[in-house]
Amino acid sequence: MSHLQQSTTMPNAQVGQNPSSAFLTHCYRNALHRLSSSFAKRRAAAIVIGEGKSASRFVMGEFLKTLDEDVVVVRITRPCEDAVHLMRSIIRAVGFEPKDMGLSDLDSVFRMFLSFQKGHDRRTVICMEEVQDCEWWVLDKIRALVEIEDQGKFGLMLIISGQPSLKELLHTRPLSSVCLLAGQRISLAPFTLTETTEYLRRRVEAAENETIDEVFRYHAITLIHELCAGVPDAIASLATQCFDLADQEGLELITTDLVKRAYEMLRADSESQQVEEDAQTVNVNELSSRLGRLIVQIRGKEVQEKSLVHGHILIGRSRLCDVRIDSPTVSRQHALISYSPDGAILSDLSSTNGTFVDGYQIMYHRLEAGESITVGNCRIDYVIDDDLQARYQEADSPAGIQLIPFAK
Repeated sequence: MSHLQQSTTMPNAQVGQNPSSAFLTHCYRNALHRLSSSFAKRRAAAIVIGEGKSASRFVMGEFLKTLDEDVVVVRITRPCEDAVHLMRSIIRAVGFEPKDMGLSDLDSVFRMFLSFQKGHDRRTVICMEEVQDCEWWVLDKIRALVEIEDQGKFGLMLIISGQPSLKELLHTRPLSSVCLLAGQRISLAPFTLTETTEYLRRRVEAAENETIDEVFRYHAITLIHELCAGVPDAIASLATQCFDLADQEGLELITTDLVKRAYEMLRADSESQQVEEDAQTVNVNELSSRLGRLIVQIRGKEVQEKSLVHGHILIGRSRLCDVRIDSPTVSRQHALISYSPDGAILSDLSSTNGTFVDGYQIMYHRLEAGESITVGNCRIDYVIDDDLQARYQEADSPAGIQLIPFAK
């Protein structure tokens, strides 16, 4: 599928698709019907979840084609860095130049735009993809946008989509309130074997003057389906690798043996890419060790270390948190550390039992080297150099316990 720009305004949007993939399964038809129903009922939000990127992207594209020309559509295909980045993308897409506006100014401009849309009885749709990879601040801005529509009835609809890991986020703040307004989520099931066969048939017919039986042995199709577990993205990648390998070897028929070799080639490429990413991570960690670390001591467990890099560290009970504390006294998303080479800011996320620094409860605090954060039964020390870490180990670590890296 063609890669869309990060944000675009698309009245009566025509979304780029591979012609061979442009067919509607029963599941996709149902998803389209439910999106159209949500739009007609003027719901503030809709949630679409599916394996891989192409399924939800395709369904949203087909839905956008059904909208009237006066509907303004903003489509964001990659996770934004923060709330300001998100709002600048939206403002630019609806026709304004954000320049160096701060978040409050961006919010004001967008409210003005929504008021204009409401006054002219026009609708606005914002589609956000891969939401499971967004930072906490972006998720909170999604919540705020949905609540703006719920309160003001401006004609705005947010469609948020992602992969199965998004399900966990939907049960935690801030997205839990979005779920209530979105109604039942729309789930996109993987292809059945029949649908995989239909997808491959369309690819063959779109590319060549041949039938699928002239290109694939039946058991090769079955193997592709099983290896990819029916996930459209994986099926497309493996099919492309099979076609390329058959061309290189001058083969007219794709057999199970060729599928196996194509699959191993894809897996080898994936492992090689992972090695490169791991090497880059090592370099980042070497740099971050000179910038700052968190020394985490949860009562009754081993001391752990978390190296800090530019971005956010989420602390809480949820399995999605960077520092997970499995305790009933800790909120799912309890506190957030926003970190850059200029320093670290600790923010309490409206937790039930509060966040403390050196014994004092805080809502917003700039961390200094050597300060201790208390979250539930967990102590987290903020250190920025090797000498301070050594002093911490000598003074506080129980004998025989060593610092161990956080699991990634």
